[in-house]
Amino acid sequence: MQSIKTPILKFTGAHMADAIIATANTNSTPGSIVDVSVEGIVCRLSIEKNKYFDTLPIIPTAARVENEKILYRVKVKAELVQHSNGKMACGQALNIKSNRSADKIISNGRTDSEGIMFLTLETYEAGSLELSSSTPGVTSASLKIVLKDAWYESLFLITGYNVCNEIDFSGPLVEGTGLQEKHKEDFLFGARGIPMQGTGMDTNGKYISLLHMRGHWIANSRGAPDHVLSQDTAFQYVSAVKGKFGLVKENHSIAVDPHVIPPRAQVDIDGVGLRFADDKGSKIVSYHIDNFLGSGKAVVQVWLSEGVNGTHRRVKFLGD
Repeated sequence: MQSIKTPILKFTGAHMADAIIATANTNSTPGSIVDVSVEGIVCRLSIEKNKYFDTLPIIPTAARVENEKILYRVKVKAELVQHSNGKMACGQALNIKSNRSADKIISNGRTDSEGIMFLTLETYEAGSLELSSSTPGVTSASLKIVLKDAWYESLFLITGYNVCNEIDFSGPLVEGTGLQEKHKEDFLFGARGIPMQGTGMDTNGKYISLLHMRGHWIANSRGAPDHVLSQDTAFQYVSAVKGKFGLVKENHSIAVDPHVIPPRAQVDIDGVGLRFADDKGSKIVSYHIDNFLGSGKAVVQVWLSEGVNGTHRRVKFLGD
């Protein structure tokens, strides 16, 4: 007979659902007895539902990314019952510990008048962990938790951004340093073109990026940047738009505040879908996501017609 670890004791109280509170190993000897020690108080641990009515962890509004990791917060409920009579153990001291040293447990240390204590688990470490009681006289089965996906507590402002497309420009065709073909002058040197945006798509569907701009902007009559001089700029053909953390793809990449969403992280935006944090922007601060739309005015018009731009939406962090 093979030794098998199996639950052998359940406890049912007036305010507690059936809960396995002890396990033991059987052995190969017929008629053998397995001793299980159950203390005077039984503790049942469970995960409380969050504001979105599931048991995923929450990423607190005030939390900031550390070492490209998000802060997980989980609310846990501890119910204590006296083993001898099934009554709730009110005012009972209770200490809950994790099997991982990096995890932080926050509680008031005692059960309330209904024998219940709520505690908070906070950690930057994803993966599996177990919570259990370390209080003498209290028996509890371990609560196993896997930290991976999590909801952001705050909603995000959703906007969109694009790069320029040569089809939206009307200037004469001119040469540019580093380019094999002529392109529209205002596309290459104007304030709405590549010098301001860094990258643009030409009429053949190829991306052109600014290699360098050594001069300064020539202002218009209102004092705003108008154009740069051709001799001060150089360009190069590139395969894609380059973001701060990787190549940027339309309706795939987003610009984020890396203090809130880690670089290269994957998130699920309500009503938008899966996106990757491939970029950041100077104006993208805190709970703001900028969705990369592609190139040209047409993609912006489509985006604005969908009713997403400027709305606040919940976002789920998707762990590895």
